[in-house]
Amino acid sequence: MKWEPSIILLAPDDFLVEGLAELLRKAGYAEAGREYKKKGDARLITVIGERENPFQGPERLSVSLLRGRARSEWLKSVLKKYDRAVLIILDGDQSELELKGARVLGPEWLAEAFNRYSIEPPRTLLEKLIGERSREEVEFREFVLDGPLVEPLDTKRLVEEARRVAAYKYSFSHEAAKVKALKLKLRPVYIVSWSRESDSGKALVNGDRVVMKAEGELKGLAMKVLLEDVATVQATDVEINEAPGPERLVIEEAVRKEWLDLKVVQTRKAYVPEGAELVLGAGRNEVRVHFDFNEGRVWAEAEPLPDEVLLELTRRAVFDATGEYPEVIEATKKGRFTVLRGKTRRYLFEVEINSYSGEVKGVSPALSEEAILEILLDRYPDGRVIGIERKPERIVVDLITEGTVKVLSLEPRTGEVLEEKSLSPPVKALRKALGSVLELDRLELKSCRVTNHETVRAEFEGRGIKARITYDGSSGEIIEKNVAIERDLAVELALERYPGFRAVFVEESGEGFSITLEDERQVVKLFVSREGNLEEMDRFIKGSVIEEIALERIAEVEPNPSVEGLRLSDHWEVEFTGSKTFGKLVIHRETGEVLSFDYQYIESAIAKAFERFVGENYRDSVSIEWVAHNIEEGYASIKGVGRKGTYFARFNTLTGELLEHDFVPAGGLTSKLRLAQVEGKYTVK
Repeated sequence: MKWEPSIILLAPDDFLVEGLAELLRKAGYAEAGREYKKKGDARLITVIGERENPFQGPERLSVSLLRGRARSEWLKSVLKKYDRAVLIILDGDQSELELKGARVLGPEWLAEAFNRYSIEPPRTLLEKLIGERSREEVEFREFVLDGPLVEPLDTKRLVEEARRVAAYKYSFSHEAAKVKALKLKLRPVYIVSWSRESDSGKALVNGDRVVMKAEGELKGLAMKVLLEDVATVQATDVEINEAPGPERLVIEEAVRKEWLDLKVVQTRKAYVPEGAELVLGAGRNEVRVHFDFNEGRVWAEAEPLPDEVLLELTRRAVFDATGEYPEVIEATKKGRFTVLRGKTRRYLFEVEINSYSGEVKGVSPALSEEAILEILLDRYPDGRVIGIERKPERIVVDLITEGTVKVLSLEPRTGEVLEEKSLSPPVKALRKALGSVLELDRLELKSCRVTNHETVRAEFEGRGIKARITYDGSSGEIIEKNVAIERDLAVELALERYPGFRAVFVEESGEGFSITLEDERQVVKLFVSREGNLEEMDRFIKGSVIEEIALERIAEVEPNPSVEGLRLSDHWEVEFTGSKTFGKLVIHRETGEVLSFDYQYIESAIAKAFERFVGENYRDSVSIEWVAHNIEEGYASIKGVGRKGTYFARFNTLTGELLEHDFVPAGGLTSKLRLAQVEGKYTVK
């Protein structure tokens, strides 16, 4: 059963005070004390609550119960010390009271507030009120009928059935329906006793219908009508559909049957219940419940409350819950209820009201986003709200402040922080994702959002780079990363790794950038990925430097060298020729070390060495006839003819060393034979 003003007036003060304390707690106040004051026959009980208002700081509210009559001056002196005061007057109309700054209410408001916040009345009080309530609600009159009822009529059962039907159809509480009127609809029936010279009987007259011999069919009814004289019914009104005189109808029926000797002996009346109509008060409305006993039907009818009434109830409920009146209200019909949503200066609210009874089913206020931002920015001046989710019991806010992501659970009405959780900072996660590839001062956090208050997605941008990471806010584990650097930054990273170099070639691909760097001595080829990772692909000494190294080494054996070929394979290969020699060098591609140096003397150099040898050893001059050079074996044979004879020699063309020589003097047959033998020896095979 719910609270009503009558129950409030009968309830003990102690219970009402406990209820007020509970109301304050549900409104976000902590009880700070109670005061009991008395002046004359006036008794004033005050419950004091305190709370931290996120906009105005500490706030005190007093709720007072007044029994008896009191003067305004005394009440002002008692209540003036509170920021806000509510006075509930329990005894009579005291409209003459003038209390500036205090809200004056009656038991109706208190009953509605207790019902809204599910504060149940004490069972002993309800039991005491059962009898009083029925007397208060139903002021039935007792109607004495001049005949019995054909069927029993239970008024109490009708009322309970009407309440049940109305409560089911219009969704208000069974107890909230108060009986305001009950009209019973009755129809009379008659038992007419008649006699003839040769016969007698009892006729049933039911409206226009006449049954002349109804003893067998209506034996029980006839006995009831004949034995019972009167009946009583409880109602506020009785409607009887009178019928024409039953005697006349019986005589007319007898004439039609040619029973001209029929005489009416006795007429008795009874009543048949045809229907009933109950008017039930449901809050600020009425419901009419109709009973049709003939067809066994019951139905209820009511009109929804006007919109202005629903708006008035909403304004009152919102003010009671928030202390602020609505600025905007929008209504939506949902079956038997109306849902009204809107906002006050600081709150969003939703109120659900029974469209027929006006009963407030629930009030759900919550701070607006603007109010939440104001509270949070006051607490975190450099904070930035990146997500808000409203839940039934709390508001969950994702906030980034001082580089850290915080998840805050707020009390919807006060903004008080119920729970705070810190997630891993985006910069820390970025460092984990990128390692030491990039300097973080290049990057600035551009956006950050949190999914399910757990998974963080952060986007960074900087000069020539964009980075996006998704990570688990609790563990810091990287779920996904995407980094993209631009061409200029790729070159810059490469030059940072290789100071003193310059970029001579850049080629972009889907995976990254191929970059060629060089300085005065070396060439470096590397690959820079989109994420900024550098990988050296190749490194070698420049061709011009290799040529200098080669010429320096060739000068040891060749006074006038000329580089004829320069090729980079596994290492540098250098081919040269000169006035004395020709050959090839292999030089290490990275260090410049000469790995191999192969050269051979050319024929002209061999001939000059041969001429010099003959002149120094035989005091002769020669005319070169032939030079045979075996390049694969690395030697050369030479033949020369002088004044003294014929000369032969074999030289190592790799070192210029004289390997062997022969001389055949000029003259006779013997010389000719020896000449043939020696020449065969030096011929290149």
